[in-house]
Amino acid sequence: MMRSILSKLCFTGFVLTILACMKSPTFAGERLPTFSGPSMGTTYRVTLGRHIPQRTIGEIHRETDSLLQHIDQSLSTWRDDSIATTLNRTPAHIVLHVDHHMTNVLLIAEKLFHETEGRFDITAAPLIQWWRKRASREEFGSVGIHQGIPPQEVMERVGLNHLQIHFPEDPSCLGNSCCASVQKTVEGITVDFSGIGPGYAVDQIGKLLLSLGSTAHLVELGGEVRAWGQPDPSTAWRVRLRLNDLQPQPVISLQDGQAVAIAALQLGKLVVHPQTGRAVTLPHDFNPSVIFATTCAEADALATARILEDFEDIESTKLSP
Repeated sequence: MMRSILSKLCFTGFVLTILACMKSPTFAGERLPTFSGPSMGTTYRVTLGRHIPQRTIGEIHRETDSLLQHIDQSLSTWRDDSIATTLNRTPAHIVLHVDHHMTNVLLIAEKLFHETEGRFDITAAPLIQWWRKRASREEFGSVGIHQGIPPQEVMERVGLNHLQIHFPEDPSCLGNSCCASVQKTVEGITVDFSGIGPGYAVDQIGKLLLSLGSTAHLVELGGEVRAWGQPDPSTAWRVRLRLNDLQPQPVISLQDGQAVAIAALQLGKLVVHPQTGRAVTLPHDFNPSVIFATTCAEADALATARILEDFEDIESTKLSP
């Protein structure tokens, strides 16, 4: 199995880990049509509200796998041949044209960067790497803010404003074959799509299924979940959320077009703020928030921002006299 954008998220352990899980639904006493498979260093699962006319599950499965391969080829930072890796290796002031998947993700990332006041930032990788190296030498087992601030040379390589992104002038072609161009203004800027890529993949799977004739489906990838339609006019999609090991697992209903993500961290892991560079370990009894949005990419990114808002509250408390 290839290592890709989500496996990097889990490997570093410093950024958001989503802990939602989907309970396989049943309808009229029978299990609904379902298929699953490995992707992006994790797994995905699709549940259809009903069979798609003139389409076998095998055919739909293969088309879904093909789509995920293309997304991974675009966004993975673990593949030497991906567009993301090419962008990270491209020197400053060199223009790189990217594919439509990265164009879509950059558009969403730029929007959410401003909406979250910089808390969600796809260029935070240098900070994560700095804290990761430090964690290999020190033990960060206790709760609280950890001493140390990354050097200025690291901080200067973080910030979406250091990427000049030129989107197609015709907005109607976004999501199809139109491509953006990207240029770094600072040497050493690197992108990491682990905080938005899995959610984007869920959204794209859902769109593919709609194009194939599905009217109702539930898609999950690495804990990111979004619903389309309903399995029955009187039945909503029901999803079980695993918040943490200390709390009961609530079951929620998802309406048509609704996505959900959990603002949670693996116990004992660090969260790093892209603006201040500081890191904190959240308490084991930290109460994660449930984030709803109209797309999985947005829910994924907004969950990351919520973690950082909670981080700011902890930092303010710890640093106050």
